[in-house]
Amino acid sequence: MFEQQVIISSLGEEEMKHQMFTIVGASKKATLLTRADAAQLRALQETDLRFIRVGYDSVGSWLAIDLGNGELFFCNDEYRPSDVIRTPIETVMNWAPTTERLLLLTQRLKRGELSEQELPRKRYTPTFEEMIKWVLYVKEGLVTREDVSDWAGRVLQQSDDDLIVGMTTDSLVWLNGIDLPDGDSGYLHDESDLDEWVLQLERKIDEL
Repeated sequence: MFEQQVIISSLGEEEMKHQMFTIVGASKKATLLTRADAAQLRALQETDLRFIRVGYDSVGSWLAIDLGNGELFFCNDEYRPSDVIRTPIETVMNWAPTTERLLLLTQRLKRGELSEQELPRKRYTPTFEEMIKWVLYVKEGLVTREDVSDWAGRVLQQSDDDLIVGMTTDSLVWLNGIDLPDGDSGYLHDESDLDEWVLQLERKIDEL
């Protein structure tokens, strides 16, 4: 479940324009409400409390969020949808996605269900446990080495934390190089290297 206070507090003091895409790939522009306006609308809402309005478009349709599953959609006053939005809620609300959510979004990107520009830009510095998950995702075939390299590179460049230093930086640099080629149509780091990385990350956890 998505909490209404988390959603409302993510809105700004001023209205903001946002571009997103529908499930059929059509571009849609919305104006996100201010925090105060969204809270006032919510206080006046007597029915369909599972939805919360966070914006509107140029023709007067509401941009709403289903609190049950985080789905975004445009609708009328009775919450009958006119366009379902495929752009992730994390992108629209500028949230850092969890590891599990980012896995799902990465898989959607690979299937062509999302574009690169729709991925959330906000990042938090991952824990060593989360780094281990990404290595295991590769071993299980859930993502490619290139996906993990891209993820680690984005974290190094875009983390919302003030400073990434020491063991954390070293580990992210490892993961950023997980897709390095060996010059013979393979990868420089083989499966045994990945296993060793997991062990090293587990040792770092023990050292904390």
